[in-house]
Amino acid sequence: MLKHLHIQNYSLIEQLDLHLTGGLTVITGETGAGKSILLGAISLLLGQRADSKSLFDASKKCIIEGQFSLAAYPHLEAIFAEEEIDFEEPCLIRREINPQGKSRSFVNDTPVNLESLKRIGNELVDIHSQQDTWWMSHPDFTLDMIDAYAQNEGLKKTYASAFTAWQSSVSDLRDLESASSKGSQEIDFIQFQFDELSKAQLMEGEYEALDTAVQKLQNAEQIQEKLAILAQALSLSEVSALQQSRIALQQATALSKWGENFADWKTRIESIWIELKDLGAEVEGEAEDFIYDPLELEQKQKRLDLLNRLLQKYQVNSIADLIEMLSSLDLRLSQYSSMDTILADARARVETDFAQATDAASSLSSSRSSVLEAISTALVISLQSLGIPNASLSWDHTAKDLAANGSDKIQLLFSANKGLAPKPFKQIASGGEMSRLMLSIKHLLAKKRVLPTLILDEIDTGVSGEIAIKMGQMLSQMGQGHQIIAITHLPQIAAAGSKHWFVYKDHAGSKTVSNLRELQEEERVEEIAKMIGGQQGYKDLLGNVRNLIQSHK
Repeated sequence: MLKHLHIQNYSLIEQLDLHLTGGLTVITGETGAGKSILLGAISLLLGQRADSKSLFDASKKCIIEGQFSLAAYPHLEAIFAEEEIDFEEPCLIRREINPQGKSRSFVNDTPVNLESLKRIGNELVDIHSQQDTWWMSHPDFTLDMIDAYAQNEGLKKTYASAFTAWQSSVSDLRDLESASSKGSQEIDFIQFQFDELSKAQLMEGEYEALDTAVQKLQNAEQIQEKLAILAQALSLSEVSALQQSRIALQQATALSKWGENFADWKTRIESIWIELKDLGAEVEGEAEDFIYDPLELEQKQKRLDLLNRLLQKYQVNSIADLIEMLSSLDLRLSQYSSMDTILADARARVETDFAQATDAASSLSSSRSSVLEAISTALVISLQSLGIPNASLSWDHTAKDLAANGSDKIQLLFSANKGLAPKPFKQIASGGEMSRLMLSIKHLLAKKRVLPTLILDEIDTGVSGEIAIKMGQMLSQMGQGHQIIAITHLPQIAAAGSKHWFVYKDHAGSKTVSNLRELQEEERVEEIAKMIGGQQGYKDLLGNVRNLIQSHK
């Protein structure tokens, strides 16, 4: 429910605040006073594209802000979660348009794009004008209406899940068939790659060890020389580090009995001597054992060259990547070898999923069929009360291939005249008839589900007198459980509202502005009387208007 609307610097509106409640709110005013501007601002708030030409003052930004109560729409929490927006009560939607025509949108202070704004806005507000009646001819509208009346939400979810599963299995089958159709040439190539990598007998860590060994063998002469020098320095010469540390240890041992610090030196030098002794032995052993083998170098270099060639050929960075590729090739060969079985399983899965989707579509179709007569009967009664006494409705219901909305192709056919067979709306219905049919549909669905805020822009076009009174009663009834905002020129409908706002032009300043005020008690009576009798004769109608207003309470 829309609780508050703030408009700043938009079209002829300098600044405007509209406080709203539940029930039926009517908005009246002279032609050109700004009712359509108000509707345009709300459309911008809900995601319509904008430009700088709509600014009241071209040097300042436009701000449109709406505060909504989400208490009646718990299902929106899932949508907010998908859009990564905090689900808060109340919900604040804000749209800003700068002088350059660029806009920013926020939902609960979270920046959103226009698609997200539209997705949320469509759940909160339904704007309907006479120009929108073409949508009634769209198959989706008819199915949505039927499903809402039949309360098919559960059946629709079941079908959607089954339909998605079937589509997925069909896609998987097509992929498998495409892979299979590539034929033996690809299989031969994959087999060649697998054989080449298998023959290499790849081992993780081998490349690094080989690289180190080759480097060592390639520098064998220098290594041998360095090992001999190091062995002499550590342990073999008379002035080696080991001999010098032994002398130091003897002196420290003699000093150790004369002080704790001397004893500590002795312990530390002893550790050094033991470490040097072990290190010297290792170096001596390496120097004695190190042998340069040209054949070993050649073998290791060939192995390293092979690994480098494979890495470059398959464009990977490590032996681990080659091993992973080998595993993938093995899996693909396994799939190809059992492709007939895999394809048979995939086709069986498609058949199973199709059967389940067909069953779900059949259940949904049965539910839809079961309410068609009730819908048409209720609409005919409503249309007769709205001044179309010879209204008749029928359904063109045929089956179609499974689609996202089921297996039904349903069109509502309409006739307003006796003896004329019902036909599609766009072929025979006038604007006034379409408006009354749309109102009848909205009135019917209002009994079945929670509607978003419903804004009706001159849906009363083409009606008057008793029919207008009946239309006002219908809107008033709808307002008992929903928020209805009706922009109207008819006094009968204006009298039905629980709240009445008046749009007018203010010429007091240097620039004409549109403004809005809520009419109270006698103000409202006078305004409705003026809608009937004009500025001169309205006073004689005040009593009748009071009675008209009272009749809706």
